[in-house]
Amino acid sequence: MSDLAPMSPTPAEKTQWPWRAGELPAPVLPDGPLPLISIITPSYNQGQYLEETIRSVIAQNYPRYELIIIDAGSTDNTLDVIRKYEPWITYWVSEKDRGQSHAIQKGLAQVTGDIVNWINSDDLLAPGAFYSLAREFDLTRYDVLCGRCDYFLGDISQLDTRGMRMGLEATVGDTLNRHQINQPSTFFKASVFRQLGVDEQFRYTMDLDLWFRYLLQAGQSRVLLSESMLTYFRLHEASKTVAEGSHFEQDIQRVFYNVLYSANQPPMLLDAVRQLIVEKATPFVPTRYPVQIPAQELTAFVRHQAWLAVHRHSAAGRYAAAQACLAVARQHGLPLNWVVLKQLLRLYVLPQGLLRR
Repeated sequence: MSDLAPMSPTPAEKTQWPWRAGELPAPVLPDGPLPLISIITPSYNQGQYLEETIRSVIAQNYPRYELIIIDAGSTDNTLDVIRKYEPWITYWVSEKDRGQSHAIQKGLAQVTGDIVNWINSDDLLAPGAFYSLAREFDLTRYDVLCGRCDYFLGDISQLDTRGMRMGLEATVGDTLNRHQINQPSTFFKASVFRQLGVDEQFRYTMDLDLWFRYLLQAGQSRVLLSESMLTYFRLHEASKTVAEGSHFEQDIQRVFYNVLYSANQPPMLLDAVRQLIVEKATPFVPTRYPVQIPAQELTAFVRHQAWLAVHRHSAAGRYAAAQACLAVARQHGLPLNWVVLKQLLRLYVLPQGLLRR
């Protein structure tokens, strides 16, 4: 797979990645054998972008990769693009599926590599990404490598946000409070990814759910933060991030609920989150995640969620539930400052009749 597929860029495209393989930096080889890197690309009717995605993989000029494309039965020019690059694609299929999460799961079943990630059919790998992974991702020490990602608008020359990378905070709970995942540049050890899988319940935040489940099981000690630029994330009118951005909050609250549910938090705290979840065609079925980290690692997350629940219950006139959630927040280290004191006065001192006026 070291030879590039036939090029057919426009004159403008010839000046930018991934059409110019000459932009690749000289590879710095790690000691020992190269890991096999597996890329899953879920696809549906994005043939106008897919060719660049495929080329960004091929143009890595990396000898050990596999590219797995799971298409949902596209009706545009997607299949023409796939067939054009078929010699460089390890596996592909085009058939109806149950959505992006299902497609990733189908791709995962085909993975034989050491390192895995999914790259959507409108995003790109950055030049030299595979060699950076091979050099930095010590699979005996780490399960996850988080690199940097540039966001761009339509064309790669129109950079929007540069060097984005999620981080780690003092505890798992603090990291969960950020609820940030830079999926394109977050690569997993394949055996770990396979064990976790992708939950089809999530249409928008399957990546956040995956990240949270990993942290609840393994903590943060086997996560490597890398300075390497690994991917480019495309923002365009048809992408879910842009076109359906308002729906993400619903999925985020479902992930939060599952964490609290898995940490055996009291019903009044769960209810405060559940009331933010609008159940449509597919009812929300809570999932109990395995939790293998010490309880104190989640203190910051529970405290924050309990404090939010105080305000939600209080605003709705559910004062007993608000009192109970305030007690949970205090048990998890909420400091007694003026803001908390006002809430205590509101819930315990003022007559309930006055509160209802």
